[in-house]
Amino acid sequence: MWAVHCNPDKLIIISSFLLVFILCVFLMQEESLIMPAISTDQEGNLVPNFLQSKANATELAEKIRILCLVMTQPSSHKKRAYQVYKTWGRRCTYVEFITTEADPEIPTIVSPTKEDYNNIWGKTKFGFKTAYEKYYDKVDWVMKADDDTYVIVENLRYLLSSFNHSDPIWFGCEFKVIVKDGYMSGGAGYVLSKEAVRRFNEISLPNATLCKEDNTGAEDAEMGKCLMNVGVKTVDARDNFGRFRFLPFTPENHISQREWGYQDFWYYKNIKYPENPGMHCCSDLAISFHYVSPEMMVLLEYLIYHLRP
Repeated sequence: MWAVHCNPDKLIIISSFLLVFILCVFLMQEESLIMPAISTDQEGNLVPNFLQSKANATELAEKIRILCLVMTQPSSHKKRAYQVYKTWGRRCTYVEFITTEADPEIPTIVSPTKEDYNNIWGKTKFGFKTAYEKYYDKVDWVMKADDDTYVIVENLRYLLSSFNHSDPIWFGCEFKVIVKDGYMSGGAGYVLSKEAVRRFNEISLPNATLCKEDNTGAEDAEMGKCLMNVGVKTVDARDNFGRFRFLPFTPENHISQREWGYQDFWYYKNIKYPENPGMHCCSDLAISFHYVSPEMMVLLEYLIYHLRP
């Protein structure tokens, strides 16, 4: 028989190399579908293949069907809602604006609730109820956002492509307070699976012991309670490096973190996971930012979809 002689030191080095290589390949998989493919030009220079990147996004758009519910109000239609509709909203499979007045310029779900901040929970319930009745067989995921939220829909589809819409799950920027199992920031936007939407409408909403019946209260926290009570689980949406995908402030706020050194700042205290400082705060595959002005929305649209190196 052949005798096998192996130097233990060399074996450890080789094993370590292979482990690091496998880890690198695993981490790189996250960006391989969305980030532009790299090719070479006639002179041998590396150039990004944006056509391949667009093809990948198109393929996911056909597979991952999303309804985007955007919270707005009549006084914000022309300035904010129209801007959402002209930019990121058109990349959703369907988009509806939850408001209290119809508008021929945008698709609307007209809620019978009173138009004030204290009744946002009522508008949200009505929006999800209407979405369930109108879109249940047409979409697999439902995202709720505000009219000052900017969403990179391609990155959302990429995240969702790794999950099953038949599971009772939801995603967002998770807070660890108020609700035992945590809840998602309303401003950063949150996403419910098809099964989560079904449980919310069929089981939670009709039962006042599971879901708050009146229209008042913090919309995002109330949604967290209703979903927790019917077994819908939160999902950690951060990337492999612990960077946030759903972000409840502007890019500038998150990168600079000017206020967040103070222990009593509400965001710093309430987020479930610590946020990395500086440029490491936000994922390369970030999905949403909040408090985005109409002007900044146009700027982000240009930087993300038009500017090229």
